[in-house]
Amino acid sequence: MGYWDAVGPQTWGLPMHRNEGIEICCVLSGETSFATDNNKWTLQAGDITITRPWQRHQLGDPCIRPCKLFWMILDVEDSHERAGWQFPDWICPDQRSRRELLRIFRKNQCCHLADKDNELKKVLQQSCEKLSTGDPLVHAILANIVNTTLLTVAARLAEGVEDGQQDPQGFDQTIRQFFHGLEMSIDKSAEPWSVEKMAHACRVGKSYLTSACRRIFNATPAEQLGRIRLNHARDLLLAHLELSITDIAFTCGFNSSQYFASCFRKQFGSTPQQYRSKSSRD
Repeated sequence: MGYWDAVGPQTWGLPMHRNEGIEICCVLSGETSFATDNNKWTLQAGDITITRPWQRHQLGDPCIRPCKLFWMILDVEDSHERAGWQFPDWICPDQRSRRELLRIFRKNQCCHLADKDNELKKVLQQSCEKLSTGDPLVHAILANIVNTTLLTVAARLAEGVEDGQQDPQGFDQTIRQFFHGLEMSIDKSAEPWSVEKMAHACRVGKSYLTSACRRIFNATPAEQLGRIRLNHARDLLLAHLELSITDIAFTCGFNSSQYFASCFRKQFGSTPQQYRSKSSRD
């Protein structure tokens, strides 16, 4: 079982790989990509993935995007002593329940579904917070996480629901498209955006924009805008060596080269000049 909180652009991802058990992932905030041999998805907050033992799958494209993600792998593999998949005795209170859970997961071929009403996401967020406090009931909490995850996913699979309508009014999709548009245009992202202006462009209120950005990008609107501008600046540093650091800073929407350098170092681990010099040597 694991949990990560990727608060900015990452330089790593999980290539196509296989696990010995059933793997279940749940995105708590932000978004990232997920793929199997047969399909590919952009996971959003509340999305759940399920892979069978030894099924090839990938997280990242190739890098993980900013997100909070919970995952667990439960070994149910066949062995010489076991005729088929089997859950340990501490899962569910009785053998009949375990058999029904196994039947649902053995039958399942669905790799992606949406968390209805964010029920699982809420439980996982609360449980992960308790684990970080050193709660003496840690083993009971872990067992409850596994049972709740299995039961929630099994209930969704039994409904035969592959995807849910999480954004009936389309507000989140509008916000997502707005920021993806900024990713496509240096000039657009360099405009003097305030949270109020961004909310107006997305036709939502400031508070909704802020909560939606945390859910979609694991960042505030200003943080997401800053990441986009820094990514544009990084590309300019490498593609246009004739441009000075100050020129690039202003082109990408920063008010001073000093503030730009500070933000750049925080995101990429080096100053703009160091990044350009290292890349040219490589």
